[in-house]
Amino acid sequence: MKLSGSGAARFAKKPDPAVSFVLIFGEDEGVVSDLSRDLIAAWEKQGPANVITLDEDTVKRDPPVLFDALEAQSLLGEATILRLRTSGEKLFTLLKDVLALPPERVSAKLIVQNGTLNTRSKMRTAFEAGANSAALQVFADSDVDMAGLVRDTLKAREVMIADDALALFVAGLPGHRSLANAETEKLATYAHNLGRLVEVEDIRALCETNADEDLYEAVRLALSGQAVKAQAELDRVVDAGLSAIGLLRGFEREAKQMLAARALQGDRGGGNVGKQMKPPIWPNQWPAFEARLKLWPVPHLVRLLERIHDMEETAKSPGGAGMADAAAREFFTTVYKAAERAARR
Repeated sequence: MKLSGSGAARFAKKPDPAVSFVLIFGEDEGVVSDLSRDLIAAWEKQGPANVITLDEDTVKRDPPVLFDALEAQSLLGEATILRLRTSGEKLFTLLKDVLALPPERVSAKLIVQNGTLNTRSKMRTAFEAGANSAALQVFADSDVDMAGLVRDTLKAREVMIADDALALFVAGLPGHRSLANAETEKLATYAHNLGRLVEVEDIRALCETNADEDLYEAVRLALSGQAVKAQAELDRVVDAGLSAIGLLRGFEREAKQMLAARALQGDRGGGNVGKQMKPPIWPNQWPAFEARLKLWPVPHLVRLLERIHDMEETAKSPGGAGMADAAAREFFTTVYKAAERAARR
């Protein structure tokens, strides 16, 4: 089964009971992640479920981990939902064997999150052709899509926004949904109990502040391996009230920019692709960006994003907030030490 766009969204809200394996793919990881959450929520409505996120490297190193999780029966009667993030065709051979499992052996549901896959992709073709699998293709949001998402998110938080303010806000959003979601949450928090419509003046007041730029500078210094400067900048933004979630989202934004640059450069690598990116990286910013890029190959960036997502989920879980700040600072240190080692090679 293959579905795209609105058809994929409808499937995620009301999945076919015969489908156990779902591939969700597209250029915007934020849209892929949101659709994955919708599908998990739909499956959870069918009864209690245990959601497990699997690491690509672990599965490659020890394939039985995936098969055992798919076949294991819960002693408490809970369903199991597995979520696996991967890229390209790396796990195709393994997932081809998963799709061939007899239905009576499979106890769990599986979601595979991937990036852009063309029509010749073996993984995409396998999920489209499977008897109990589906391939869902999602697309980056248009301004109209994003405006609807922002309005719905704010409405759910009892926040109303004027049309001209909404247009201005959407025009300034970054190109990826996960980053746009973060900005929308910031707006919703600001406007909670405001007691009136959000107006253009409010949006202008919420434009990226110096504190935000200080955060991104700390993140960029860490990714560059400049330990002393990075630590000093982090201490400064922490004193200004930076949260663990804010720090993780700063790393997420920069890591996704680097992945986007790698994708634009293609297999040959090299070349200034800054102006093609969303948001663009201008010529005067490119040399520093390219220096960071050389320290972080694609597999390392993917693992970095996986770690960020897992830490963010932990921080949002009951009782997780208390440990989040210390864990985020430890993560910050780990990043600049890794970049330092890469720079010495």
